[in-house]
Amino acid sequence: MKDEAETVPPFIPPGVIPPEEPLPFFHALWKLMDNPIETWPRAVYEEPYFLRGDDRQMFLYAADPSMLKDILLDKAEAFPKDWMFDRVTKPALGEGLLTAQGEHWRWQRRAAAPGFRPDTVAAMTPVMVAAAEATLQRWRDRCEGARLDIATEMTGITFQVILDTMLSGGDGIDVPAAARMITDYLETLGKITPADLMQWPTWTRVALAPRGYRAMVSLKAMVDRMVAARRAGATRDDLVEMLMQAKDPETGRQMDDVLLRDNLLTFIGAGHETTALALTWSLYLLGAHPPTAARVRAEIAEVAGEDRITDAHVERLTFTRQVVLEAMRLYPSLPLMSRMCAQDVEAGGLKVTKGTFVFIPIYAIHRHRLLWDQPDVFDPDRFSPERSAGRHRFSYLPFGAGPRVCIGQAFAQTETVAILATLMRGAVLEPDPGHRVRPLMRVSMRPQGGMPMTLRLR
Repeated sequence: MKDEAETVPPFIPPGVIPPEEPLPFFHALWKLMDNPIETWPRAVYEEPYFLRGDDRQMFLYAADPSMLKDILLDKAEAFPKDWMFDRVTKPALGEGLLTAQGEHWRWQRRAAAPGFRPDTVAAMTPVMVAAAEATLQRWRDRCEGARLDIATEMTGITFQVILDTMLSGGDGIDVPAAARMITDYLETLGKITPADLMQWPTWTRVALAPRGYRAMVSLKAMVDRMVAARRAGATRDDLVEMLMQAKDPETGRQMDDVLLRDNLLTFIGAGHETTALALTWSLYLLGAHPPTAARVRAEIAEVAGEDRITDAHVERLTFTRQVVLEAMRLYPSLPLMSRMCAQDVEAGGLKVTKGTFVFIPIYAIHRHRLLWDQPDVFDPDRFSPERSAGRHRFSYLPFGAGPRVCIGQAFAQTETVAILATLMRGAVLEPDPGHRVRPLMRVSMRPQGGMPMTLRLR
């Protein structure tokens, strides 16, 4: 008799259909401004690398794990972040941890690292679970059959978690208002514009996106007020205090208010956005595939029973974690990284010339024909210990890799599993059959139009 799992038909969730060949210039330009991942030709998903361009500018799409290891780790100094990344992110994040380079980045990374130690993250699990339980209670108040935008709901949970765990409540940060401001920024200044492609002065991005600029100014002012309150208040044991007290060991420099704000905006923005998206895509996939949802609920019942989810439970929820890993494979929160080749160098056996734009197309790498079996199928078991053994570290990059791997990776994984388990135990969420699920890339990869789902209470 066949194993029950073998009788379940494969589920292929919606994804990008790549063009067979590179798009003509004006078609590619329009697509690039609308949704850049839809410009990547099929070769990006099927070949170790895809190289195009001319004597003026070369573009390299790197997918081979050995090549990626050179770019992101072994020869990372030859591949700094590029000017396009700076244009999109620096207006909001300044010189914080995500955007800084070289030694300026290194000392900020050292300053923030203690806030993400495993024991520190484990102690935060009750706060994560409490935020999910509060959301469940609010859902119960809305009653059976309520229509929810799960993308917005997950943003609310993860934003509150960041404030409560890292920022001691946030001191006046208005969660709904700040979340709207971040969305306004990502939908305008957070995407590639004609001003970027033409390399017009940075101020032209602001002129073309006044809504995003107003959102950025308001969000910075909100965080500035929080910083001022913290400078004048009592000492607390949180990330803000850690950053305020940090010193560059070589220069003795401490973070001024602007650099402190840049880093807090980085942790507030990137810290809640990526986890909210991982939860959104996970809940969509589980709602669209009831057999997998049943396995998750059975594991939760076996591991935790009726008890509140704890860090010890999170460690044992192995299949639930595999669902999250698979959701981040199919729909990585960060679908693209980019670098600029700063010197003639060899990467993965390929000679890369100085000035080459290097794209690391994470969305395509995670669905690459040479790296994954049935890459478009939703299959959490591909992350079981047996099937993960021997997989190249650089074939799966939801948190990046190398020295600049996401500092909050352990935090995000614990948070996602703890919240997902809490929500799955209390609710069934059914996708809206009339809603077109389309992955849309800005800085992150959001579902276009949100993720409407119908609530069924358990």
